[in-house]
Amino acid sequence: MKKLYLSALFLLFSYCAFAQKYLPQIKAGSVLTYVAESRNTGQNATVTLTIASMTDPVKIKWDIPGVGTGIFTMNAKSMQSATKTIAQEPEPDITTALDADKTLILLSKDAYNSMVTQKTFMLNGYTFYAQADTSTFTINDKVAKVTYATTLKGHREIWILDDPDFPLICKAHKVTPYIDFWLTAIKE
Repeated sequence: MKKLYLSALFLLFSYCAFAQKYLPQIKAGSVLTYVAESRNTGQNATVTLTIASMTDPVKIKWDIPGVGTGIFTMNAKSMQSATKTIAQEPEPDITTALDADKTLILLSKDAYNSMVTQKTFMLNGYTFYAQADTSTFTINDKVAKVTYATTLKGHREIWILDDPDFPLICKAHKVTPYIDFWLTAIKE
């Protein structure tokens, strides 16, 4: 009888461990690798983003082969309440300070809170609705803990890392004017 209980307990723990989703710990020094695709030309570019600083202002170093490197900064107001995210080819060799209403690869904390509590949020002028957990997204070959959201007619889609401190946009389809992008790896 003890063997039966131990076997059942082992299966329960195994199932719980298997069912848990990956939530990377993003911090200063984390390296995010994205693919950005132009919807106009179909061309892809690999974009490497390194979190240089998590304090105000948040600094993200970018590197695009053949284009160059530079830094984006986001101030505390942007991180808290921005309603837009950008995806554009940056100017190399400079630091670009984003306006307070914009972020790079993130939802603001206010938008994230709205997504969690009201199941809806605004981004780039579109209303997104959080959906039931039916879509998976993998990071580093692990199923990640993300929320999938779409506009009412489903033409625009977004996958958000379920991290209230750093709600990373893992994938965006038709969220920005010309560029779709998706996360392919994280080095924590």
